[in-house]
Formats: sequence, C-alpha cells, structure tokens
Amino acid sequence: MRSWQMASFRPQNWLMDARLPNTLPVGEPEIIADCCDSIPAGPLDTAVLLRVFLMHDEAPIIEGEVRMFSDLVTGDGLLDKTKVLEWEALYKGMGGKTVERFTIRTDKGVASYIFKPLNNREAVGREAWVHRSLLPHLPRIAVPKLLASAPHHDPDRYWTIFEDLGPLEHQLSENEVVQAASLIPCWHQLPLSLIPRSLTGNKPLYRDILRHVHRNREQAESLLLRLGMPPKWISPLRQIILGAEQTVDSETVVSHGDFHRGNIAVAGGEIVILDWEHAHRNSPFWDLYNLLDLTHPVFRRQTSDALRQSALNAYIASRRRLGWEEPPGFIRSYYEYAAVHSVWMLLLIQDDLQRDVWEPSDLLQAQAETLASLEDCVRCLLQ
Repeated sequence: MRSWQMASFRPQNWLMDARLPNTLPVGEPEIIADCCDSIPAGPLDTAVLLRVFLMHDEAPIIEGEVRMFSDLVTGDGLLDKTKVLEWEALYKGMGGKTVERFTIRTDKGVASYIFKPLNNREAVGREAWVHRSLLPHLPRIAVPKLLASAPHHDPDRYWTIFEDLGPLEHQLSENEVVQAASLIPCWHQLPLSLIPRSLTGNKPLYRDILRHVHRNREQAESLLLRLGMPPKWISPLRQIILGAEQTVDSETVVSHGDFHRGNIAVAGGEIVILDWEHAHRNSPFWDLYNLLDLTHPVFRRQTSDALRQSALNAYIASRRRLGWEEPPGFIRSYYEYAAVHSVWMLLLIQDDLQRDVWEPSDLLQAQAETLASLEDCVRCLLQ
C-alpha cells in the first residue's frame, strides 16, 4: 500500500526519444484549440510555446487558498518545513525532488495536504491546466483536488499542492481492473479540441514503436527464443507485426497518457485516477495497454486473458453507452497493438538489464510479465 501516489514510470532509456514539448497551454480550451492548429509540427522551442500559450493569465483556483499555500513554499520552490506542523516524505520523483505530505492548522482545524514539486521539466504547469480545462468535463472521475499551484512557470521552482486522500491501494482486484476499464471512455469520448496538438505523452507513439520493432526484428526474435517462446510462434508473430501497420491510423482520442496501475488507486472503495499531466492525443489502445499489459517495475500486475477480455468488453460496453460505434475487429486490433508494444518493451527491458537501471529482480519479473502478455496476444490472434 502506498500513501497518495507513486512517481510516474519514466526510466530514461525506456522512453526512446518522445520529443516532448517543453511547456503547456494555460489558456481556455477553445482558445487553445484555435491556437494549436497554427503551431508548426515537430519539436518546439520553449520560448515559442510560451508566447503562443501564455496569452491569458492563469486564474487561481481559489484565491485565498493559493495565497495560504504559497506562503508555505520557499523561493526555491520547496516546502518550508518551518511553517508546517508535521511533514513526511512519500517518494522521490524521477527529477530527484521529493513529494511530501504535510500538516498545518487551518480555520477548520488541523489538516494534511500533498506537496508535489515539479520533477518533469517538460510538464511545467501542465497538471494545473488539465485540472482547470480538462477534468471539469469528467465529473464521474475521482481525482485528488488540485488546491494551488505556483504563480509562475519556472520549471526549477514550480510546485503544486493537492488534497490528501490518505493511503491509496494500487493493487487492484480483477473487478477493480474491469471497473477502471469502464471509466476510460469518459475521456475517450471528449472532443479532441480540448487537447492541443502540440502536447505529447511520455512514451513514443505507436508508429515510432512499430518502426523500432521492425528495425530490431532479428534481435527481438533471438531474444524471444532465448526467453522460451515456442519456435513455431516466431513466424506468425513476424506476420502479425508486419501486418500491424493498419493500427497506426486507427482512431485518435483524448488519452490520459500514463494510465498504468501506479496511477490508479482505490480510496474509500472508489477508483481514483492520478497524474494527468501527460494527457494528450493518442490511440484508444494506449490507455487500455497501460492498464492491462504495460509492465511496471514497482506495481506487479497479473492479467489473465479472461481478465483482459472482461476489461475490453467493459470498455466497449461503457463507450457504446456514450454513443460510440465500435469499429470492426476492435479487440483483435488491440491484441495486435499489445503484441507490438510487448515486443518493444522486451527489447527495452533487455537493454535495462545490461545498463543496471533498475533492480535486476524487478526487471526479470517485468520481463516475465511482458512475455506472458505477448504469448497471450499471439495465442488469441492465432485462434
């Protein structure tokens, strides 16, 4: 059990080159939608994006709370321990800064909150924008309330403060996995205009992953044989990957962007979804793959094919109720997408084992989980 939440899963060499933009919009959604189509494609300079998106000042969420919390933060963007009653470190993010729970006395009594300094420079201000401009469209989704954020966009000093939901359980039951899958359509059915084209996620897009797998096909096949995949599956898997190009141009939706089980928790019997700063446009399969088949070095998952099928069916049923028409072969397309991603993940895990990025035991467990997912996908595609 973890208190509040874990850091986003972003070991550097598992990312390849995601080409993340270095800022985010802070204007209203319709203003952003008007702007974003005029932004040139490709990697963008921070200053260019700031000039485009900072046309409108960010209004405080609740002005009094912002002032109260701002007084608790040092000029360096860290929690001032001299101004709180108690504090405890929860975890250290990938950027080396520590997320902390702190307690203060308010006019309603003693209360605890979560202090989250920016650990990902590329996401400066992005979470605050999501809470203001995207999450109001998702009233069914439980998230920790963002109470205050830094009144500037200096990535070295940027911070946010959230309500404290107390201990969060990330080890989901099978019913909770299915429930989480049924929530995904709530944001997949939102208008794409809510998300600027310039915002990207923290992993490469499917097209880039597929290209990487193609370039490293012989290495991947050799690795799969060493890991124990039946030789008779190698040729069919090769054909699956070669035929997966059609999935590249599938539907594009509003994606949470980082929907692995470290960002999904249960609090008070309710599913809570964390860390929305990587929201972007992507395939509907990306959030599903994060939930069902993406390997995480900390949060263990065991997804049987029966659970995978139940979760996919729950997603489809929930999205149909919101007016979606399921395209032909949706579940088969998911299995193709998951197979390609799982081969990619196995290549990256193998690289991490050689680089000593994570604990070897965690990586070996992640490798076994990913291979099991891949074999499930190939088995179903061959039926």
